[in-house]
Amino acid sequence: MKVNDKFGSIWDELPRKTEKKIPETQAEAMDLYQAAEASITSSTMKIWDSHNDMMAKSAELRKISARKKAIERQTLQRREESRELMQQAAEEAAKRSKELEAASLKHSDHA
Repeated sequence: MKVNDKFGSIWDELPRKTEKKIPETQAEAMDLYQAAEASITSSTMKIWDSHNDMMAKSAELRKISARKKAIERQTLQRREESRELMQQAAEEAAKRSKELEAASLKHSDHA
């Protein structure tokens, strides 16, 4: 929402369909003043409502972003753990392979 900050007189503050005539009595002047004040109050409330909505959306986006980062961290951690397990399994397989090779060489030497 764009806020218009170009108000220069009470006429600018009045609701759009208000007749712009100079008040002739104090009662008309008070009515004009109250209409302008009500318009400003309404605009201010709309601005605050818009601000509060944006703050709520921002908070929701921060929650989503934090959740996404947590999921990414968990995924990376699981990948690292899987990589370590695969490496251990490969080392154990290589070790068993060497042991079997050594055992088969001993067996062939005895034959």
